[in-house]
Amino acid sequence: MRRYLNQRGIRDEVLDYCVQLGILYESAPYHNAVFVGMDEQGHARYAFLRGIYDNRGKSFRMEQEGSEKQYSFCVPPLGKSCRVAVYEACIDALAHMTLEGNADKYRLSLGGVAAPKEGIRQNVRKMKVPDALEHFLKQHPEVTEIEICTDHDFAGRWACEQLKEHYEKEYAVFCNLPPIEGADYGDLAKQAWGKQQKQQRERGR
Repeated sequence: MRRYLNQRGIRDEVLDYCVQLGILYESAPYHNAVFVGMDEQGHARYAFLRGIYDNRGKSFRMEQEGSEKQYSFCVPPLGKSCRVAVYEACIDALAHMTLEGNADKYRLSLGGVAAPKEGIRQNVRKMKVPDALEHFLKQHPEVTEIEICTDHDFAGRWACEQLKEHYEKEYAVFCNLPPIEGADYGDLAKQAWGKQQKQQRERGR
């Protein structure tokens, strides 16, 4: 698991932090990376499984049966924080944490977003408010800022606009999508890791 996530650009310090908190582990016998969501008492209520072996460019992904979406994967800060950053996927939260190099805010996975198809009028329907974010905010009244870190594609931009519109009256809302069109923070972390590996190989010549 560690090697796979390292190759996705996620640093050991981030992995160690999550493993120590009990929110990330490798399952047996299939060796999936398991991202765990806890309730207020520290009990596991949600799990997302991601295969560490790619099959023709695709890896196994699924929510564990019985998972409760409102307790989605969340990386807590080292200390107190008034901000939560929200992502479409668990791995994006870890990737962004690696890129920023800090644990100064909550990082919450929404478990995906359900957006209309591109080309359909965006005002056809409103986005269903994510259970994970709604529950998180109820449990953390100290949080006053929401940082939206969805993917920089049609679905991610749509979700960002919808979330901002829904929450901006009660919270300070910031849109912080990846700067590259079509990318997520997992892509950026992987690119940064690849560049670092190339530089190390060149220095070793």
